[in-house]
Amino acid sequence: MASLRQVDIRNFYIESASFIQFSRRCRSPFVFFDTEFPGCIFRSSKHHTLLSPAERYSVLKLNADVIRPIQVGITISDGATSTASWQFELRDFDLHSHPHAPSSVALLESSGINLTRNRQLGIPSVWLAHLLLDAGLVGDFSRATWVAFHGCYDFAILFKALRLSETMEEFIALTMWYFGGRIYDIKCLIRRCDGLYGGLEKVAEKLGVKRAEGKAHQAGSDSLLTCKVFLRMKKVYFGPSDDGKEKKMPFEGLIFGLNS
Repeated sequence: MASLRQVDIRNFYIESASFIQFSRRCRSPFVFFDTEFPGCIFRSSKHHTLLSPAERYSVLKLNADVIRPIQVGITISDGATSTASWQFELRDFDLHSHPHAPSSVALLESSGINLTRNRQLGIPSVWLAHLLLDAGLVGDFSRATWVAFHGCYDFAILFKALRLSETMEEFIALTMWYFGGRIYDIKCLIRRCDGLYGGLEKVAEKLGVKRAEGKAHQAGSDSLLTCKVFLRMKKVYFGPSDDGKEKKMPFEGLIFGLNS
């Protein structure tokens, strides 16, 4: 596994060139990503298990409309031997003027995220959106497969930088356009994996996968752990069948907490 590269406004253009070069070198890359944001502001009066898909999306969009991301971690892999990771520090969030959940902010700060520094030296999230398009990782001609862990807010925050849809139907349609439906959410996949349950750390522990770098609740480190967990799951639970043919992984296109 390659070392995690920290990106802010001071080295964005240099790292952008490396990011695009590596992305284009992978024929059909896997893109593992995670976001850190200052918590959810709005919650439904109903328990989340009682919400319809449309109601879940309504709550998601209410939050996504006001959430300003703090970090995005992206790990790109060819699924075999080559992997590279970036952690993008974003400047969108201002602790003193933007809505946030104090407990979420406290957790991020305790994990080592410096919100003041991000505001001063981070990049606008729109720059990252343009980079993903330039790298060919989203859009009509992309061959990338995107993977997240419990990714409804991760995808919503990403779409906000690109274009957030008004309805859940439009949201799903955008996943088809941006990603060709090639999305996997590990939280969905573990339904077919005996003995796997819980959050990312618990699933990694059950698989014998260790965090390679950084801390939990830092986007780059979490994206890299998501990569290692997914590739391990793919080998253990969804490896080649007896006749040597690659098994098709289930739940393609489903995002946990939204349409699954």
